[in-house]
Amino acid sequence: MAQEFEISGMHCGGCVNRVAKALRALDAGVAVTLEPPRAQFPEARLSVDDVNAALSKIGEYRASEVA
Repeated sequence: MAQEFEISGMHCGGCVNRVAKALRALDAGVAVTLEPPRAQFPEARLSVDDVNAALSKIGEYRASEVA
């Protein structure tokens, strides 16, 4: 089952590329979209803290769990 996080702070395609590159370290199959601003992990089971730790290295992006 896929896991999905909402990503705040993404405003353009460049943001999507930066976020995707950072999150690939957690799961190579991650899919990041701008509309809606989400990251979907098809395989990994991650905590929101894991995702935010990866995002903190690249800027003011924040993840929150999608219910």
